[in-house]
Amino acid sequence: MAAAPDVDGQGQLLSTQTTLQTGDTQTLDNTGYCLLSLDGGGVRGLATLRVLQSIMTRLNNEREDAGLLPRKPCEIFDLIGGTSTGG
Repeated sequence: MAAAPDVDGQGQLLSTQTTLQTGDTQTLDNTGYCLLSLDGGGVRGLATLRVLQSIMTRLNNEREDAGLLPRKPCEIFDLIGGTSTGG
């Protein structure tokens, strides 16, 4: 069962929450595949990993506030791949 999306005053989508049969509320849409591509070598690869770290920190902080256990990237993304350092 999906809740109505939150929209700010300018019509921008803020978040969509979906409740699964397990009662777990997520801020990610689970109607399709969630893919993660980590591309680039050297500093670009490191920057990509820092962005992923920031995303996971924010996601897990929101989950902690909701009383849920933290998740790893492999539990969020259906497919993870990349090239060079990202691969």
